[in-house]
Amino acid sequence: MKPATSIEKVCRILNEFRDRPCMGVTDLARRTDLLPSDVHRILASLKSFGFVEQNTETKTYRLGVSLLKLGLTVFQRNELNGAARPHLVKLSQELESTAHLAIFDRNELDIFLAEQIDYSREIPFKAKFGAPTGAHCTALGKAIMADQDPEIINRYLQKHGMKKTTHHTITHMAEFRSALAQTQAQGYGLDLEEYAEGACCLGASIRDWTGSTVGAISISMAARRFYSLPERDIAAMVKATAAQVSLEIGFKPHIVDRSLVTHS
Repeated sequence: MKPATSIEKVCRILNEFRDRPCMGVTDLARRTDLLPSDVHRILASLKSFGFVEQNTETKTYRLGVSLLKLGLTVFQRNELNGAARPHLVKLSQELESTAHLAIFDRNELDIFLAEQIDYSREIPFKAKFGAPTGAHCTALGKAIMADQDPEIINRYLQKHGMKKTTHHTITHMAEFRSALAQTQAQGYGLDLEEYAEGACCLGASIRDWTGSTVGAISISMAARRFYSLPERDIAAMVKATAAQVSLEIGFKPHIVDRSLVTHS
């Protein structure tokens, strides 16, 4: 079914604020390929409901408090976040490291950070909740993308690309596919200073009642500490935690993604 034209325009405008905190009518019109008059009319309506706010001096717009409250309501009711949080707290304490939860939006092909539990003795990552998480350079992303079929992977990369953030970052398709194959084989993904210099992460995927991968959890720590610890021990704890969260949101171990089965 084709979406209602007006609703589609509203969604296109709101989506532009994900990576840009403030924008004017002209910039939004250019980015959304909409008429400035349409953008102005939609923003005026959103402003009346508190979904956007306008800076009276610069005349630019930003997301409003009403949208924040609506988002918090969704966040609090999210089954995955509710199930994962106590396990993330425990994992963070046991490994004395920062724990993360990412959610996979299959419709928008986005992997975004949904929760972070900081450990006081570790320098925490600067979390930006809701921001896209790169599949090519994070343990969370690799853990999620390793379970997807080639079409999903290709569409994801067409949308997001493989931005280089450190000199360790994967930027070539062949290397990325090799990393996904390794992730699938060992049951966890690695980020060895690929997202941030001096930091390493290890993540495992979470599945729901249908057997589909809906997210992942990871643990992160300073690289020097990560390299000094047995990787298999960290992996065992992260995988066990991910498996427990999966069970709590309805995953049945006997459900196997056919794409992961190798036929002899």
